Amino acid sequence: MNHPIGSAVLERPAEPGPERPERRSAPLWLAHFVALTVGLLGLVCALSLPFAPVWSDRTEVRWPSVHAGTPDAPGTGTTLDDGLRSTTALFAPYRPAEFHAAVPCATLRSADGTVFSTLPPGSDREGMVLAVREGEPRLLLGQREVELPPLAGDCTLNVNADSAQSVVTVGASTTRLPGVAAPEIFTFSTDLEPVQAATLSVTARTFSWFDTTPTEQKRGMVTGALLMAALSLLFLVVTAPPAMSALRGAARLRTWLLLPVDAAVLGILAWWLVIGPISDDDGFAMMTVRNFEPTGDIGNYYRWFNASETPFTLVQHTMRWFADHSLAPVWLRLPSVLAGALTWVVLSRGVVGPLCGPGSRLRAHLLAAVFFLACWLPFDLGVRPEAFVALGTTVLVAALLKAEHSAGPFAWLGLAAVAAGLTVAVTPTGVAALVIVLVFSPRIGRLVVRPGAVPAWLAIPARIALVGCAGSVGLVAMFADSTWNGVAQATWLHDEFGPSLGWYQEFNRYNVLLGTTHWGAAGKRLAVFLVVTAALIAAGCVLRGLHRSTRTPDVALLLGAVAAIFAALWLTPSKWTHHFGSLAGLGPALLAVTVVMLTRVRAPREARVLGVCGASAASLAAGLAFMGPNAWYLYSDIAMPWSDAPVDPLDQPVLWLAVGVASGLVAYAVVLLSRRGEAEARQAWTTMPSSVLALAALASTIVLLGSFTTAYRETGDRFSVARTNWHSVTATSCGVEDEVETLPLAATLRALPGAPEPDGFALSGSPPPEPDLDPESRKDGEVQPQEDVPPVWDSREGGPQNTGTLTTGWFELPALEPDQVLAIWVAGRPEQGNSLAVEFGTPIGDVVRELRDPPPTELPFDDPRHGRPVDWRDFRPWRVMTVEAPAGARTVRLHAEDRTTDEQGWLAVSAPVVRDVVPLPEVLDAQGPTLVDWPMGLLFPCRIDYPRVSGGTADSPGVLVAPPAGEASMAYAPDLGGVFAGVPMQSRRIELPSRLRGAPGVRWGHVYAVSYDTERDVYDRHVTRIRIGGADGDGAYPFEEH
Repeated sequence: MNHPIGSAVLERPAEPGPERPERRSAPLWLAHFVALTVGLLGLVCALSLPFAPVWSDRTEVRWPSVHAGTPDAPGTGTTLDDGLRSTTALFAPYRPAEFHAAVPCATLRSADGTVFSTLPPGSDREGMVLAVREGEPRLLLGQREVELPPLAGDCTLNVNADSAQSVVTVGASTTRLPGVAAPEIFTFSTDLEPVQAATLSVTARTFSWFDTTPTEQKRGMVTGALLMAALSLLFLVVTAPPAMSALRGAARLRTWLLLPVDAAVLGILAWWLVIGPISDDDGFAMMTVRNFEPTGDIGNYYRWFNASETPFTLVQHTMRWFADHSLAPVWLRLPSVLAGALTWVVLSRGVVGPLCGPGSRLRAHLLAAVFFLACWLPFDLGVRPEAFVALGTTVLVAALLKAEHSAGPFAWLGLAAVAAGLTVAVTPTGVAALVIVLVFSPRIGRLVVRPGAVPAWLAIPARIALVGCAGSVGLVAMFADSTWNGVAQATWLHDEFGPSLGWYQEFNRYNVLLGTTHWGAAGKRLAVFLVVTAALIAAGCVLRGLHRSTRTPDVALLLGAVAAIFAALWLTPSKWTHHFGSLAGLGPALLAVTVVMLTRVRAPREARVLGVCGASAASLAAGLAFMGPNAWYLYSDIAMPWSDAPVDPLDQPVLWLAVGVASGLVAYAVVLLSRRGEAEARQAWTTMPSSVLALAALASTIVLLGSFTTAYRETGDRFSVARTNWHSVTATSCGVEDEVETLPLAATLRALPGAPEPDGFALSGSPPPEPDLDPESRKDGEVQPQEDVPPVWDSREGGPQNTGTLTTGWFELPALEPDQVLAIWVAGRPEQGNSLAVEFGTPIGDVVRELRDPPPTELPFDDPRHGRPVDWRDFRPWRVMTVEAPAGARTVRLHAEDRTTDEQGWLAVSAPVVRDVVPLPEVLDAQGPTLVDWPMGLLFPCRIDYPRVSGGTADSPGVLVAPPAGEASMAYAPDLGGVFAGVPMQSRRIELPSRLRGAPGVRWGHVYAVSYDTERDVYDRHVTRIRIGGADGDGAYPFEEH
């Protein structure tokens, strides 16, 4: 049975029959009351979730550990003395919510030195340091030195502190310090002997904003909210279903013509899943998911004090289900590809198709495919949430467009409400869904107030309640496992540490987009610039009323929806370019509809203006986009064409303008040859911008697919992201970990008789320290530097302007094992006027082999006008060069020449040594736990012994894996809330030389063994559970003393 458009949400149109109207209306009234009740109950449940009671797990840290010296000790100590010495204690946040320290009077009187400290020596952080010097006690608390009375009579000292104040009690004397918060804690340190240290008592309760679990009451409310939402959708669908004739009409469309295009799009997405780039945030986002198990929360593992990502955690919780199955990158990227496939289906069938009409279905479908791939491929592959925002906003717009022309509009409104609610729960950019609802609000309002068989005072509230209840699933997704206080504190921490930029600083995002790093890659630029160009053209058409004459009346709504996403970007506090991935659904739709609309313009003046201005704008956008490099993040840039230069020749706006003019001339010639009318001839003008937009998008797609496929083939059996993904599909792969070889020192060489011949080179210093991985060489369980180091000759004795030559004495070369290499430490420039050679003595004569740095694969941008920066290559750091020894070699020596006087015109070399070639997993397994820094975390799927961060504390890592930039990471930066900021304060990081197998010019990263000055994590943790309200819990973190 067909339903007229005006049918109400809960009432079917009356059918002929003998029943009296008043009897038919009674069930309708009842149905509306039930619907209103269901909707209101669901809304109440959902709106109450942020404030519903939860169980809060409160963690209390106690030191000294009562388990010291037992086999179950949490640290590395095995004796009583070990357990009562100083230990690392990485608190996150650094200050506890409550702090108590007690020192007996007898301990104070007998002490001489540091009695207790929460800071490593030399730290300038705001901790607590209690010391006794020559019988005089001294206490530093935060930024204040607290005056203590002499150690006479009852001198037991107690320090009690929280977020608001500190109270110091010595015997009967009490000193209150309002505004002095609890001290920052990075260590529990003392100079006392173990017997004296055992008398200390330190207790610190960490902040527990995010350590919450729903109570049974809250679980019931979640279940109720979801049940009411499901019933609301059922009411909306069952009582006003779409007309069957409309469904049959849709089925009769010749959609089979579109299937090859769909297959091509899905095939490209599947191939992109394997070869596509990693994003700058994949590793960070994935660690927030991996650390969920010990915490029960999606926290920012590396920074922001591990503050929760709440309330925008829907995607991370989805990723948890995938991560439980496998941590292979190709598997973890699959959700984004599935979201991309769904986005394509919805935008092609639900947005572009209806807006363009059946007359241009195949053409619009092809255009949509090209634009979709050009916009989606550069941004939306990976673990980040933008692919899901693109999907949610596309579903939202498709449902709202369908509702306007459907016989059962409220079912589509319900679907739109669900899409809007879930999109908001994905990421702050998801607020675009609410702005889109505002754009459509006039039409939504007209649908809601349609007259029906029951009075408006009942029908309208029921409809609003049902739609609102359906949309409230977003609140359930955001607050099912979080609280109002948790969200407030997480927002506060994010805002305090930043980035936290205002809407008026949105230009920063475009400044980065126009940069020459991976943030401003040509493909990313093109996607954004084409959408902006299409928006300007569409706006011009709407202002001139052309959307009506071109049979695309709803393009104004689509334009408003795209503008809503840009508006949401203005409101986000961080201004990274990966947020543009949110446009990958509606942006391509607007591009396709705009091109179709241009081809239908017949007004003479408008056609000329749109042709000239549109083609100029599109040509400028394309040229400016391809002026950027084809650069991608980290390992995705290996062997990438155009990674350090513009995409030539596509970077020329004149070329694109010529393409547009040529297309217009061809279109005009076709019209003349076919003897069509004057109106069709005007289409030649609008063909110019249409062709530039479409061909630029096609060119970008070809460049992306071609360059990544080429890079995959170029790397062969060496490491690449694509190879790792392919092995994950066909076999197993541990990512980068499988491809890195460490080069620990095996032996120095014995010098043979005969002095070296240095002229301008001086025997000076030593190479960088290296870790001794022999377990027997450890001191107190910590890795120590190698003691046997080779000598170093350096030509910088008089500065870089000094020159000279060096011929070392001969060294005895033992027979090398298959897993050993001969290596030399080198600093300075061994080329461009300088030279370095290795001479081998063999039974058949000497063999000389020149040593040079391998050509780097990571190059700065080669600007078309200015070229690369001067002295862009830095030869100053120490690095290990390996050289293959010829068969039968028994001796070896070095020849070095320094003939240059510029800033880097010097040379320093070590004597040759023998190094073992050890796979990275063997080193990491022996040194753990392993902290893999965030840029590379996604590509270490087999590394599960990472430091746990939970209950307000973090484990101390035993080895660090850092990106090419080194260990300067936000994870160790106190100003960024780095969770592991205490590691560099109280440890020595000793780099182990390493290399990427078969890729000498690739800077893969660094491996650092961590040697602490104290024990690691020797303290007790006690967890108690209390019931609190969602708005209750610990207050704000005291960032500043007052």
